[in-house]
Amino acid sequence: MGFLKRLFIVEEEGDKKEQQNAAPSQTQQAYQPQQPVSQFQTPQQTYTAAQTGYTAPQGGRVDEAILKMISDVIDEHNIPGTDYYELNKIIESQDFMNAIPDRRSRIISAFFSLKAQDPKVTKQTILDSIDFYKDVVNKEYQNVLAGYNESVENNINAPQKEIEQLLAQKQELMDKIAAIDQSVLGLQQEISNKTLELSCKKADYDVSFNLVLKNLDNEKTELNNILQ
Repeated sequence: MGFLKRLFIVEEEGDKKEQQNAAPSQTQQAYQPQQPVSQFQTPQQTYTAAQTGYTAPQGGRVDEAILKMISDVIDEHNIPGTDYYELNKIIESQDFMNAIPDRRSRIISAFFSLKAQDPKVTKQTILDSIDFYKDVVNKEYQNVLAGYNESVENNINAPQKEIEQLLAQKQELMDKIAAIDQSVLGLQQEISNKTLELSCKKADYDVSFNLVLKNLDNEKTELNNILQ
């Protein structure tokens, strides 16, 4: 993973000063290390909060395990022959850095050393090979995102949909309960009204029938005394 270090980790202050003090040249500009850290920090940002119901954290960190994975992918897709892969390994080798501390000089020396071994090596072949490795890394990134998005779907979106369905069922049940409560209240009011009405009616029955029965008893007594 060593040759990937300068692709993802911010340069030391000393290296920055060396490059700032050195006179710019076409060769130096051709081999300026890329630093696409943010490209690999927050894949979760590919899913919006509206899609997931979740706000992704800002920023992130350089993960050594992820860098190792990317390094392995690049290793697997190493182009046969001499290209940026071999050039970068020389530039980043500890022995070469000890021998040539200045990065610009180290890049130039490594380039011409490879060119001496393989005359087909040119600035353009190096740059083209970088584009090839960028494509390899981007494709792997898309594969990672596909897996990430699937994980989001299974672990966030699907449970969220289930929650929404359960809440909808809960609301439906609550509406039914509210309707039942209204029916119960209506029936209770109807019972109360009927209870009062029937109680009054029964009282009328009691008074009326008792009056008639009493009158009949009186009539019986009267007739019994009068008739011999």
